[in-house]
This record gives sequence, structure tokens and C-alpha cells, in this order.
Amino acid sequence: MELKHLQYFTEVVKHGSFSKAAESLYISQPNISNVIKDLEEELEVKLLIRTTRKLELTDTGRLLYQYGQQVSQTLQQFYQELDDTKNSKKGSVKMGIFPMLGTEFFTNMIANFHLQYPEIRVRFVEDGARKLRESLLQGDLDLVVMPYPIDEKVYDFFPFLSGELRILVHQQHPLANKSSVKWGELVDENFIIFREGFTIHDTIIEECGRLGFEPKIICETSQWNFMIEMVSNHQGITILPQSKFNEIDSQHHKLKVLPLVDPEKEWNLGIAWRKESYLSFATRTWIQFLKETLES
Repeated sequence: MELKHLQYFTEVVKHGSFSKAAESLYISQPNISNVIKDLEEELEVKLLIRTTRKLELTDTGRLLYQYGQQVSQTLQQFYQELDDTKNSKKGSVKMGIFPMLGTEFFTNMIANFHLQYPEIRVRFVEDGARKLRESLLQGDLDLVVMPYPIDEKVYDFFPFLSGELRILVHQQHPLANKSSVKWGELVDENFIIFREGFTIHDTIIEECGRLGFEPKIICETSQWNFMIEMVSNHQGITILPQSKFNEIDSQHHKLKVLPLVDPEKEWNLGIAWRKESYLSFATRTWIQFLKETLES
């Protein structure tokens, strides 16, 4: 078995598709199909069950995929260490963040960081907490913004942001005249919320369920600005986190931002990376810079 063939198999499983894996690897689909077929013949086992809708792993396929991920991460670590040895103070960092933060949040940080380290590139990947966590564990990201609680057995981390959930309503909405809003008052409201996979999505579903009702969701999205625009157009209400670093411009959007109580929900984030994983010079430098910037 060649390392390249193991990589092909791992990519097929990761993407759940021969065509997507081939596109990712810049090779033809027949080529990658033949490699998987040859692997199965060499090992004398079935690795994948091909159906019309999706690919399923056999027990042996699942075992090979687990080892393939370990090999891939080991090779990636080797190349990172080799690059550090050859290119001091150069490199790149891949950091996962939530769309609710947006790259705008990091604009000044990046500008100041680039002045000190012009040859280190920071790339942001936006997604929900669940997907970012998976990508971090698979070695596709170097570090991510992660909601608390954070498993200290799996991750190293430091505090990043804290705040509270707020409800956003149009200025002409009946709730706009209140000083705060209780969760129980949202029974008949149209909800515009983050899609499944985002921690706030789960919080809303769980809290409404605790109070005995299912939220009437009219729109799920990953775009913070789109949710605000929907509320601004009197389409419903939304619930978003707010801290001193991301205060919402309510006047510009004709919104009222109100405390959400009974109970109040805190919003705490950390910046995390895999415990005992190799951190490149670029990643270590970026982490240290973030710590110093946030503490100042």
C-alpha cells in the first residue's frame, strides 16, 4: 500500500464522494476509483459500500480511515516542523471563526500583526462550532474559536470573548417597548436563527423546549448580517450574542436590542488547539500575539 493511495482513500471518505475527492486532489474520478479498487484487492476486503445516495464504510474501511487520518496528521506535522526549520519567522496559520465574529473583528489585530511578522499569513475559515471542532481534530485547522465549556483533556485554550445573548426586534415590534424580554414571551414569534451546527441554535431550541414550546423558525442561516436585515424588514425576531467588542448598530437598522432574561444566557468563547499537537512557529506566534492583544 502506497501512502498516496491511503491519502486517496481518506479523501474519498472525508468528502463522501469520489468526484469531490478527485476534485480536491486534482486527479480524475476514474483514477481515484481504480486506486480504491486496487486497495480492496490488495487487502482482500471490502472498504466501501457504494449506494445510489452515499458511500458507507465497512468495519475494515472505518479502521483504515482512522489509521489514514493518523498518518496524514503525522506527515502534516513533519512538513510543518521541516518548514519551521528551513524558514524561520515564515509560514501560515489556519484559524476557524464564527460568522458572527467576522473577519472585521480581527482587522486591527491582523494589521498590527502583519507589521511585526510580514511573512506570516493568517487565513480565516468561517463555520459553526461543531464543524470547526471537527476540522480542528482532523488537523485541517491550527486553532479555532470555541464556545465554553471546552474539554481540557482534549484542548489547550485561553479565554477570548464573553457576553450575553440579546434579542433583536424591529423598533415597531410590540416587544420593543419593554426593558427586557423573557424567553416565555417568545411562544408566538417568528424566529430567524443560526442554522444547525451553531451553538446558539442549540441553545435556543433547548431553552424553548424547557419552557414547553417549539420555536416557530422561518429562517436558518449562517450569516449574521442577513439575520439583522431580516429583523430590520420586520420579518421576525432573532437572538444574537453581544459583547463590548461586537455591539450591534441598532439605530442604523431600526432595531431594538434587549436583554433576554429568565434565564439570562452567557456567551463565553475561547481560542483552542489540540492538546499536545505540534504548533508551527507561525501558529505559536499568532497565539502569543492574540493573548497579548486581548490582555492589553
